[in-house]
Amino acid sequence: MKTKVACCSASIVLLILASGSVRAQSVRDHTRLTPNRSTGVTEAQATELTLTLTETSVRPIQLWVRTAGAIDGSRKTITAFVSPAEGAHITVGQRVRAFSPESRASMYQARITQIRPQGDRMIVTATLAGQGRAESTHYVLEIVTEHGEFLSVPNEAIIETDGKQVVYVPQGQGRYVPREIRAGVQGELFTQVLEGLEPGEQVVTFGSFFIDAEYQLKGS
Repeated sequence: MKTKVACCSASIVLLILASGSVRAQSVRDHTRLTPNRSTGVTEAQATELTLTLTETSVRPIQLWVRTAGAIDGSRKTITAFVSPAEGAHITVGQRVRAFSPESRASMYQARITQIRPQGDRMIVTATLAGQGRAESTHYVLEIVTEHGEFLSVPNEAIIETDGKQVVYVPQGQGRYVPREIRAGVQGELFTQVLEGLEPGEQVVTFGSFFIDAEYQLKGS
């Protein structure tokens, strides 16, 4: 009986040691630095992550000014207040999205029809394309303002790390490398690029956080 127990114990020890060796090799293989410090992604991973690339190009950058105001008796005109800094980017004719807190699913299209100063703030008037809800007296406004056309990338492409702004660019054969950039105006969808990228260069958008995690792991 003792001989059988000893044999079983030895077998278990050997299995544990072998398992630990395989795991150690697997971890070392996964975290080993690549020669050019890039990160590889297989085709299967790219498909599963819906990894997408977007070109660096000149685009209009939009900022949305958000405020709230009261609607008049005609249920067409909304009056709200904004700061002078926000008002500097608002002009007559700009598009507005409006919705009532009582029914956020109902979005109304509107236009800015007037803007004027009043003391230390600006009064903006937005006119709905249709008639508002009878039971709603206040509306939230999202005013779409244009800040100009700039060389830019999607906001999703930029990763903040150690006080730096980084994007990942393809290096060929499914490999990606980080590139530090200097960003300017950040809009709702795109961010201006002042330095670090040239027009036409591609950057990872959806999937960039996975790429960054893999890169940091291999560099640890």
